[in-house]
Amino acid sequence: MKLSIAIGCLILSLGFVLICSFLNLGVFFNQLLGVVFLFCSLFMGYLGFVNLFDYLNHSRLLNKGVKVKAHIIEIKRGLLGENHLPDYIVEVFYKHPNTEKIYYTEFEYFGDVNANEILKKGKDVDILIDPQNPENIYYKNVI
Repeated sequence: MKLSIAIGCLILSLGFVLICSFLNLGVFFNQLLGVVFLFCSLFMGYLGFVNLFDYLNHSRLLNKGVKVKAHIIEIKRGLLGENHLPDYIVEVFYKHPNTEKIYYTEFEYFGDVNANEILKKGKDVDILIDPQNPENIYYKNVI
């Protein structure tokens, strides 16, 4: 999804630049319109690159992430009634396999914790950690 959003934003950015090239910039209205199109182009280009780098970072984490066991400390309920917010926030700690340093972090869980036997306080779950930034973790709902 993020890749398609990134590609769409970058194509839209190029489209705005292409529209600006057809404007007659001798007319004041066309100059204002050109400035608006250039600002839209820069904004869409920015959004495109942000989504592209986010997608690349996520795919790198899935491909090169280190799988570790994390111990669940607490499960907090998220805000209800909001579709884009997580249902639960799960606080965990884990030991980095290379440095033996202990990290405390949290991840978002979309779904019912009561129906999931794996997500209980005091149990261990499998997570992927980023080798470059150990605080960046990934947890899939289906293990």
